[in-house]
Amino acid sequence: MEAGLVAATWSAALDDADDVAAVTARVRASLESDVERARLEFLALMEPGGLDADPILAASALAFAELQTVQQALSEYRSSALGWLGRTPEAEAEPRRAYATEQNRRWFRANPNSPDAVAAATKASDAARERTAQHLLTARLEHLHERAPIRTDTAAPASWADRLIELAAQSLDSDQVGTVIA
Repeated sequence: MEAGLVAATWSAALDDADDVAAVTARVRASLESDVERARLEFLALMEPGGLDADPILAASALAFAELQTVQQALSEYRSSALGWLGRTPEAEAEPRRAYATEQNRRWFRANPNSPDAVAAATKASDAARERTAQHLLTARLEHLHERAPIRTDTAAPASWADRLIELAAQSLDSDQVGTVIA
């Protein structure tokens, strides 16, 4: 859900619930595909009978691989959002002001186009762009969270140990058994 909202901060009209929902659905479908790919890669690495030897350990490792996949995707969506938001008109004005301010400092006033002045101004400009993009991302995420709060009351929390025991106790379909053995 969070990855979908991060993607919506730069690719959807924030006040259009349908647009935000469409972006979130696309991200969810992409993440489900990535998680399935991670699951298949994990199963391909398992030795025949490896899942039967310690099903709890296998389920834990599979869940961890899926979690890592989702966390990596969220990081990539966040990076993309910061890149896009750093090029918005709001984010362009702040670096220009920071650049001009740095060049107008007392020690650079005599030669504002010197290599030192330009380097300092460029550094200040880049930092201002990053701060502005981060601020825009945070503000837009807050706006999206306020408009569509994430429901946490739909599923009762369960401990991982209980969930893994239940998963390990489930029998595999004939289709899944063929995949695991292959």
